[in-house]
Amino acid sequence: MARFEQRMEIDAPVEKVWGILTNSATWDQWFPDVDRVTGLSTIQDGATFQWQSGNDSGSGSIAAVDENRGLIKVVTSEGGKQITHIFDLDRSGGLFGLGGGDTRLTYHREYDTAGGFLGEFVAGGNPADLLKVKHTLEKVKRLAEG
Repeated sequence: MARFEQRMEIDAPVEKVWGILTNSATWDQWFPDVDRVTGLSTIQDGATFQWQSGNDSGSGSIAAVDENRGLIKVVTSEGGKQITHIFDLDRSGGLFGLGGGDTRLTYHREYDTAGGFLGEFVAGGNPADLLKVKHTLEKVKRLAEG
């Protein structure tokens, strides 16, 4: 499985960042490879949706939502390929993250690769996926801090 993960500090409260992540109307502004989302009115476990990006389209589902932990797990599908997106929020700033008004957002992106170990090794260094993770975090940061 190819896995990519990055974190970013956001100068905004956790509640504001959570509001962006859980508002499907904003997904076209930050969610990777998505220009449009339909059929998703509430971000809750088991919810499904359709997405479009240029000429590509597919489906998705909300696999997990835990507001107390600040965790959302989304699975998108196109053809036979599934990508798991995990967004994990933590408070930052202050003493040991207590009393801080900032947010640390971690984005995990993973998918199965063809070719076994060699395929995973090659995909694991894929700069396109590394950039998607980085750009996704940057977009959420701009929305939250803007």
